[in-house]
Amino acid sequence: MSKLYNSIDKVASEMSDFFKECVPNISKNTLKTLPYIILGMVNSESVVTSDIASSINSNNFSNNTDSIQKRIWRFMNNEKIDIYKIFNSIIRKVILNISNVKHNKLVVTLDHMFTKNNFVTLMFTLKIDNQGIPIWFSTERTLSNCHQEIQKHSRKRVFSEDFIFKAVNEVIDLLSPLNSKIIFLADRWFFNLKLLEHIQGKGAYYCFRAKENSNVKFLLYDKKEKHEVYRNLSYLHSNKHHSKYYRDLELGDLKLKCNISISRTIKNEEEPRYIVSNIEPNQSINEYKHRFGSIEMFFKSQKTNGFYLESTKTKNLHAFETLYGIACIASLWLNIIAADYIKNHNHVKNKINIRYNKKNSKGKLIRILSTFKLGLKLFSRVFKSQINYKLKCSFKLYL
Repeated sequence: MSKLYNSIDKVASEMSDFFKECVPNISKNTLKTLPYIILGMVNSESVVTSDIASSINSNNFSNNTDSIQKRIWRFMNNEKIDIYKIFNSIIRKVILNISNVKHNKLVVTLDHMFTKNNFVTLMFTLKIDNQGIPIWFSTERTLSNCHQEIQKHSRKRVFSEDFIFKAVNEVIDLLSPLNSKIIFLADRWFFNLKLLEHIQGKGAYYCFRAKENSNVKFLLYDKKEKHEVYRNLSYLHSNKHHSKYYRDLELGDLKLKCNISISRTIKNEEEPRYIVSNIEPNQSINEYKHRFGSIEMFFKSQKTNGFYLESTKTKNLHAFETLYGIACIASLWLNIIAADYIKNHNHVKNKINIRYNKKNSKGKLIRILSTFKLGLKLFSRVFKSQINYKLKCSFKLYL
């Protein structure tokens, strides 16, 4: 009889050992249940309890689908389980185990993600390969997915200035052991001079997009007036054929010295990209482009191209926080095993060869699978299969 590798019990046991190492005081129930829910979620590519339960086939866990569903439901709604503590302990262990940082640079992206009209999450991701991994998040209930309505009717915690400042501090503290340059990327909603000043004061860097009609003004030397005058960002026009750069402009009442880069006019965009940064202006536009892969692709993997988070029916905040935290751990693991596969591809392609890039018309290699999708495909190929390829549960990350 052919041997089956990467059985659910074997992988769950190794994952459990890692979690115990990360969170020494973790309860036995959490230690036994969490790995199976993660594997069930990945195997079913769903966050729906019934789908997860039907994908868990283990005598060590349960052999009855109904009882598995009840067990998962109890786990999600257990107020004693602090998913933030578990996730933060895991990601801190992952970060501390990184031995080499590519280009000595860490790219962090922050943004909000809405799940239907029920929940909103403030997320920070760290770019690895061509995608981002979750490193910090906080979720709360919401009744709207419109920023303006949230600001007008209810100053939600994850949208408040103080909370975002605190989150930035925690992320910098998390990444500081790597002794690398930290660059924060963010979209137009986060453009706030106090936030930029706060990031710079922490010794980090920023690369934020600003609105063209922003009311923030800056000093610019006027050749006709022969002295500096205050101008709006809209005064700086874009060029159709090339980007434009401005150095050391003083923005707002804070007189924060920033560099401004204006991208050339791009088709299908209402306005050019105004990038405010404290890095070299000729690098900021290309740096900002990483934002899409780093966080938008991560959100896509959580929702429409991965775990289909919006299919959940839960409306309980604690249950959703637990569910979302588990989805983040699952996504983190898939990205890590994909990065490991890429690093060791030449040594393992004789066992399993997944095509994740191809040559374009110019002969340059381009990616055809995101890191997350590669991890998902790798898992589906070798999980409970006859392919002798070990799914590593050490969460060793290669940047």
